[in-house]
Amino acid sequence: MDTMIDLPVVAAEPAMAGLISRTAASLRDMADQLDQGTLLAQFEWVIPMSDIGSARMDEHCNAIAERLGKKQTAVYAICFDDAVPLERVYDVVDGNKARNKALPAAERRAFARVNKRKRNIGSRCLYIGQSEKAAERIRQHLTEAHPATFAIHLNYWPNDIPGNLIVQVIGVSDAQRVLVPFIEDQLASEMSPILGRRGSV
Repeated sequence: MDTMIDLPVVAAEPAMAGLISRTAASLRDMADQLDQGTLLAQFEWVIPMSDIGSARMDEHCNAIAERLGKKQTAVYAICFDDAVPLERVYDVVDGNKARNKALPAAERRAFARVNKRKRNIGSRCLYIGQSEKAAERIRQHLTEAHPATFAIHLNYWPNDIPGNLIVQVIGVSDAQRVLVPFIEDQLASEMSPILGRRGSV
């Protein structure tokens, strides 16, 4: 037979008292900062899908790096134009995932997580991300990252898919760096990327 034990009632620690209202106040402050903030210049590159895996892709990555510099904090979106057949994209994504999973663990690549299809059906956004070195991070996606680095690893995609990639980059000032995850979250929530993290906004 179980015996109930009465535990003494302990007064809330000062740090816990009002925690919810303090958290809400902090979020309101951050929202005010976002509202008053301005994003730096926005850039867009159109890259033919046929350039995947070729020296042309390196040229595109070099142009992005030249425009952004080595240390530009930015939020970016990698998308497709209307000419890219989404069914083909889904086939490639699912095929890469299945082939990778069949490899021994030591030989696998850290492909970006595949989101549930029903939540992004029809989305032309492949991936949303952010980085303090945006140009280098975008290069990892458009070519090939270290096997343990989560990325799109486009070098493992076929280059016979029609249409273009659209790479959109929004620069963020150093003063607003703390707000970058919220901007990324909002974009991911609105654009429903096929791969990677989804927004929680």
